[in-house]
Amino acid sequence: MSEFDVQVRLPEQIKKGDIIETKIKIRHDSTTGLKLVEDAKTPFERFVRDVPAVYVKTVEVFYGTERINVFELNSSTSDSPLLAFKLKASQEAVLRVVVTNHLNKIGEATTNVKFAA
Repeated sequence: MSEFDVQVRLPEQIKKGDIIETKIKIRHDSTTGLKLVEDAKTPFERFVRDVPAVYVKTVEVFYGTERINVFELNSSTSDSPLLAFKLKASQEAVLRVVVTNHLNKIGEATTNVKFAA
C-alpha cells in the first residue's frame, strides 16, 4: 500500500476524437523541510533545514501502452496537487497514472477511457 492516494477524473461522456480534460488528484503531504530564522545575520542564513523534504517527484501518464505525458515536480509543489491536461480520446484504452515521490515510493491509479454509445 502506498503512503499517498492518486485519483484520475475524466468527463462522464466521451466520444471518439474528443479532446477531453483529464485531471489527476494526488493526496500527498509535501514540505520543503525549511524553516525561517528570524534573527539571521545574512540573507543566506534566513532558511535552515528543519526536517527532511517530502514531495512528489514525477507523474507519468500512460494511454494504452504509450507514455503520453511526464510531469517533473519539485519541493515547491503544493500539498495534494491537482494536475490537469488535455487528451485526445482516440481509442478505448486504459489510462494509467504512476506517481513517484522523492523517496521512490509509488502510487498508481487506472481508469478506462470508454466511448459513449
